[in-house]
Amino acid sequence: MRLPVAILVALAPSLAAADGTLSMRGVYYKERSTRVMQPMLDGLFDVGTRGLVNAHFLVDAITSASASSGADNQMPFTENRLEAGAGYAHDFDPIRVGAQARYSSESDYRSFYAGVRGEVDLAQKNMTLGAGFGVASDKISAAAAQGPAIPTLSCTPTMSERQCDLTSYIGFASASQIVAKNAVVGLTYDITKLEGYQSNPYRTALADDGIAPERHPTERLRQAIAASMRYYVGRTKTTLVGAYRYYHDDWDVDAHTPEVRVIQQVGATVDATFRYRYYTQDAAFFFRDRYPTTDAAVFPFISDDVKLSEFTDHTFEAKLGVFGETFGMSGRWADARFEGIISYVAQYNRFGNAVIAHAALTVPITY
Repeated sequence: MRLPVAILVALAPSLAAADGTLSMRGVYYKERSTRVMQPMLDGLFDVGTRGLVNAHFLVDAITSASASSGADNQMPFTENRLEAGAGYAHDFDPIRVGAQARYSSESDYRSFYAGVRGEVDLAQKNMTLGAGFGVASDKISAAAAQGPAIPTLSCTPTMSERQCDLTSYIGFASASQIVAKNAVVGLTYDITKLEGYQSNPYRTALADDGIAPERHPTERLRQAIAASMRYYVGRTKTTLVGAYRYYHDDWDVDAHTPEVRVIQQVGATVDATFRYRYYTQDAAFFFRDRYPTTDAAVFPFISDDVKLSEFTDHTFEAKLGVFGETFGMSGRWADARFEGIISYVAQYNRFGNAVIAHAALTVPITY
């Protein structure tokens, strides 16, 4: 007997329907000066009776006319980023432990991440607590700059190199609790400490006395706490999701992100999701639209990064999920899931509004 689709969507992380799944996804993102096409391949496989392996591979094909991407005189610039990752989790019931790693590379940026995490079920599996830690090591250059020579970067205020390092230390904790027959609440906390080069090697800041390469602090502490609640309405086969996230860092950026989702089962094999997200943030303490001077003695930090300015945005999203059984398919294809997502982001900054389209096919496999 098939469970209601809305319950499957709400509780998917805790359910396994086959020995493995393969997912093929494609994402298209378009805003005023940037376009991204991202094909992805994801796999999830059982190993024995208690092990689970996941792996993914993706390509970001980025086309941009923005100077911050390395483009010269706003001419279109194309960049490909490759990423691959894998992880393993083992269930010792009631404890689960796992590790994961990923690597990404492009002409001017290389990144490697490794992390571990653990979860424990308590109170007859009505509560789950989790925690984890990871480290990311990045290397940044200006190799995509237009011209015969690769520019040097100010890795620190006193040292310039062709390549700079950035290290991130990431910690996270989570808790979820079943509070009623059809209701689950969750709480997460994330903290990240960044040390190293955090500027864009191509971006310059504007001042009354000229322009200069942007200068960001070489340390940043990010923290975020988020709360969520899911409630399933059995009579209408509807799942309601509400969430709120608060973000703060020591660059004085504060952000608030409330979100609501409605997941509606339509028949036995179709579900539709409608999502609205509001985002607002304050500007970093050193951000200016235009600086009086580029003199480092007066303004040690300068930036033209829109993501450090004060702005808001609204995201409207619709998703349709359909099992293969809807089309009369049989065997594994009856449980294959087709998804289509369309999002519109109204951004009140110079990025302009954005459109995101996402298509996916997930197929169960046995081996």
